[in-house]
Amino acid sequence: MPLDAASQFVNDLVASGRGEHPAPQDHLALRDAWGAMFAALPPTVLANERRDLDVAGCPAILLTPPSKPTDLLIWFHGGGWVIGSPELSLPETDRLATQAETVVLSLDYRMAPEHRFPAAYDDSVAAVAWAMEHAAELGIDPTKISVGGDSAGGNLAAAVAQHYGPQLRGQLLVYPAVDAARQSAASELYAEGYLLNTPTMSWFSDQYLGTQDRTDVRCSPLRASDEVMASLAPAHVVIAEYDPLRDDGFDYAERMRVAGVRVTVDHHADQMHGFFSLPAVLPGAERAIATAAEFLKSL
Repeated sequence: MPLDAASQFVNDLVASGRGEHPAPQDHLALRDAWGAMFAALPPTVLANERRDLDVAGCPAILLTPPSKPTDLLIWFHGGGWVIGSPELSLPETDRLATQAETVVLSLDYRMAPEHRFPAAYDDSVAAVAWAMEHAAELGIDPTKISVGGDSAGGNLAAAVAQHYGPQLRGQLLVYPAVDAARQSAASELYAEGYLLNTPTMSWFSDQYLGTQDRTDVRCSPLRASDEVMASLAPAHVVIAEYDPLRDDGFDYAERMRVAGVRVTVDHHADQMHGFFSLPAVLPGAERAIATAAEFLKSL
């Protein structure tokens, strides 16, 4: 199945903007370009109450639905651990809060290359501990905390879920990067021509990991032991077909399934990496968010 028409347009726009360089050359310029792209999209009119917080030393956005639910989703944004922010993630986090009827805490963790691994991981682990400790202040039940994220944020969510095991209620993993030490078939099949290409993915990993051992489970959660996998909370894995990270999602979901974890897989055969963040312009994103919200409500 080919990319749907709307996704093909967005994909071609981003891919054509790379010019002669297959991978980024400057992280600051990339952040500016990424922000400019989102600024050109229809603005998000929030349906939920917003509070700006300091969470374990990191800025964060808290979104609370009018019904004041006691469930909490802690969201880690995507962007290769280099770009992105809770502000740019509002299109998906506000919709998740509304449709899943859950409070959402979106974390602005420290990013590379200024702060390399394990800074983002440490911030993400600390955010969950902070939420548990401040449950009364947030109006949530500390036994009803889930984690989620897209791409690099999915990596953080998966690694954090392994750290906390059954203390968490669920995990929402959107095209997660789960093994920095391998080259999958999808990373070769979709190496060029898509919103995320393999050279850019490798560049992001280099910015974040540097000379770090890439088999470390804190950055490559696919390599965790069977015992750790069996301890995980229920998971929902969103996968895009036209994505160098496609196999990461399938393989991680299978590891969890074999370990006895409740897992659902939402494979979008007509989408590319990054689509989940663009519900204002991509109908496929609206569908994926709605399905993810149903998973969160089922926990």
